[in-house]
Amino acid sequence: MITQPQLEAQPATPGVQHRPHVHLPGRPRLHPAPQGTRAIDTHIPNIALAGLQLLLGYEWLLAGGDKLLLGTFPAQLGGLLLNLVSGGHLVGFFAAILQGLVAPNAVLFGYLIELSETLAGLGLMAAGLVALLGPLAGRYLSGRSARMFVFGDRLLERLALIAAIGAGLLGVSYFFLDGLPKPWFIPSVAFGGSIDTGLFLAVASVVLIVSQLMQRHPSR
Repeated sequence: MITQPQLEAQPATPGVQHRPHVHLPGRPRLHPAPQGTRAIDTHIPNIALAGLQLLLGYEWLLAGGDKLLLGTFPAQLGGLLLNLVSGGHLVGFFAAILQGLVAPNAVLFGYLIELSETLAGLGLMAAGLVALLGPLAGRYLSGRSARMFVFGDRLLERLALIAAIGAGLLGVSYFFLDGLPKPWFIPSVAFGGSIDTGLFLAVASVVLIVSQLMQRHPSR
């Protein structure tokens, strides 16, 4: 009796096929950036926002710089406020604030006004210039200089928001000092216009604040 040897069934090992690596044309290879560094944003900046920052900053820089160059604005502020209050065209509560709080401390408020206007102008102008120079800095700066630029950009972004808020408050105060002129059609002032400068600066500051907040928290 011939017995055939029993063959144990072994699982067949499938042939391993190595798929060659294909580099698609037009798709750049991504290399991870080194840790501890942050690339500068090289996208085209918001030119409208940067231009508005430059315009508002220049306006407030002129306003504060004129007061600083005059040298006697804090000393003259008290008499100016008393003349405005006695004119009778101011809103009641605003006249009471000027007469009871600001006029007795006119020298202190004078220094605060000229310094705040100057600093707000410098902050807004610096933020606008840095925003416009961002693409150039991202192209030519690297290493430590790039990190310093990014740090300055972050700092100016926060300072510009504070400066815009302060500029808006200053604009509202000047609007009240002008007696709340009506911002609509008035034929009697056809040669001078009816949009108050303080109101215009306040509204422009609000637009600037909203734009900065929207850029900081973009919609997903």
